[in-house]
Amino acid sequence: MLEKCTFAIKILTMKRHLPIFLLLFCSVSLNAQETTFWKKVNGFLTKPDKADSTFIYQPLKGFTLGVCSSGGKAGFDAKVDFRIDNYYDGAALEGVSTYALAEKLCKKVGLEASYGNFNLGFSFEIGPRSARKKNAFGLSFLNKAWGVHFNISKITNPFTTGLTIGNEGDENYFHHEYTTEEDAEMKSFSIDGYYVFNNQRFAYPAAYKFGFEQRRTAGSWLLTARYMQGSLTNSPEVSWDTYNFVDIFSTWQASVGGGYSVNFVLWLRDPTDLRDHGLRNLTLNLTALPVLTVFNYLKTTSYEYDDNGNKTGEATTKVLCHPMPNYIGSAAISLSLGRVYFSTQFTYNMFYFRSNDAFNAKHMEIPEYVDKLSYRGSFHDWTLKGLVLYRF
Repeated sequence: MLEKCTFAIKILTMKRHLPIFLLLFCSVSLNAQETTFWKKVNGFLTKPDKADSTFIYQPLKGFTLGVCSSGGKAGFDAKVDFRIDNYYDGAALEGVSTYALAEKLCKKVGLEASYGNFNLGFSFEIGPRSARKKNAFGLSFLNKAWGVHFNISKITNPFTTGLTIGNEGDENYFHHEYTTEEDAEMKSFSIDGYYVFNNQRFAYPAAYKFGFEQRRTAGSWLLTARYMQGSLTNSPEVSWDTYNFVDIFSTWQASVGGGYSVNFVLWLRDPTDLRDHGLRNLTLNLTALPVLTVFNYLKTTSYEYDDNGNKTGEATTKVLCHPMPNYIGSAAISLSLGRVYFSTQFTYNMFYFRSNDAFNAKHMEIPEYVDKLSYRGSFHDWTLKGLVLYRF
């Protein structure tokens, strides 16, 4: 009987402590998994890449912090070409309706941090504002062999619209431009990626981030791809007073291409120890990447009004445009002094779109005497950036 009681007490004690044992076991297991997970992440971000050490030197990867300053502009330009039949004495005249939204020079200062190959920055505008409203966010991962850059921005500003009929000097020539008091809104979203073929001897990011040093002049062919969404939206209040054939424009583009990038090593002194004492490196990068927009989808919307100027509806036209050549380019020069890194960078993007079928007069309130509508335009931006970093 005593043995049975003792056994029962042991069972009860085990039951009481079982939850504690389970919690301890789960905690140890989770900690082990978490440690393994973060080791994998850390290894991915900081593991040295395979490279020809004669051409590429890789400082020990760690945490980097610095300040940056930049100036730049972004904008949208478009033209709607058309013909007016029987305008005067049965003659036909060519015309064009223009649209333009841009910002003034945008000046920013900010912070930039990186850990291994991962980069993150934050900046804010200083001085007079470049637009009534502007928001932008960018994120990038730059490696020796490949990289990805994500960017999103929105600009709200007045825009300029114009109408030209005929040629200057003609009897029936007409030209007028109007800048709105109300705002239009331009949005853009893009994802870029690149792949470097000669990545054993050529470090594409060397002049753009602290993590690779080009020891000898080298270059490589690059493969690139970009997906972009862009839109311009004009308010109904503005549209009634302007020359718009189109009030909302949206485009979806997918582009592929390639080009060449080269690093010119202008000055080099190798480090004397693992902490990069004595490192001196001056590198100039030039990159040209023409692309072909193989998917170019266009959507245009025109507001409809009654005789009193009240909006009564919308008419939309959708079309898949033919491929267009576009361009991505950049240049940078960097100076490394031990653990301190300086870089000046210039980037340029120009993305065109064009269609002879972007409008359907049956779906839009366009007079019968107006025909041969076609559309052409571009999203464009450039940025000049200065960067100073310190690696801990």
